Amino acid sequence: MASEETKVRLRKVLVESLELPIEASEVPDKGLVQSLGLDSINTIEFLIWVESEFGVEIADEDLSIKLIDDLDLLAEYVNSRMPKGEPADEPA
Repeated sequence: MASEETKVRLRKVLVESLELPIEASEVPDKGLVQSLGLDSINTIEFLIWVESEFGVEIADEDLSIKLIDDLDLLAEYVNSRMPKGEPADEPA
């Protein structure tokens, strides 16, 4: 299961990177693209911030709307890509 701390950080990154007019706690777990009105530019910008925040690289072949649309899935993916030996829940 995805770490709640990772999801909290992802919500914060999403709100900050896209300058959304909502609190991070208001970001839903699923249906992000539709509920937040994200387009392809927004999603790429968000993923760049995710890579920077967590020190991970999101492989091109893993990019999909499904990954971006579901915080549980994205948090699991980020945790699986974290450098070995680094706790996933510690800020970089």
